[in-house]
Amino acid sequence: MEVLLLRTFGERLAYLRYRKDLSQEEFAKHLNIGKSTLGMYETNKREPGHEMTAQIAAFFEVSVDWLTTGKEFKHKPMSATQEEIVIKDLVARYNINLSNPRTREKLEKIIQLVFDDLQ
Repeated sequence: MEVLLLRTFGERLAYLRYRKDLSQEEFAKHLNIGKSTLGMYETNKREPGHEMTAQIAAFFEVSVDWLTTGKEFKHKPMSATQEEIVIKDLVARYNINLSNPRTREKLEKIIQLVFDDLQ
């Protein structure tokens, strides 16, 4: 078993973003901040405020304590939901550009409608 040492906030943030398969640009847009700001967070050149830290922790479903200190983390493997799998497949198959938030939102609504009809 490989032990992963994430000593800093920036290392933990970059790790979480990588696990979600998000580019810096994609995640920065989600947070409504600049890519360079996110880059500074990940390289520990800048620290986010409390609200931003809480927003990041909520997005990745980790505690603020773990994100900021590295303590109290219990690793749970991430599992993709059916919706996420379908979205990734459609994006790849039809070369959909999700950098536009409206495009992403529309695609998620379509997928949700399909899954609602199946239930």
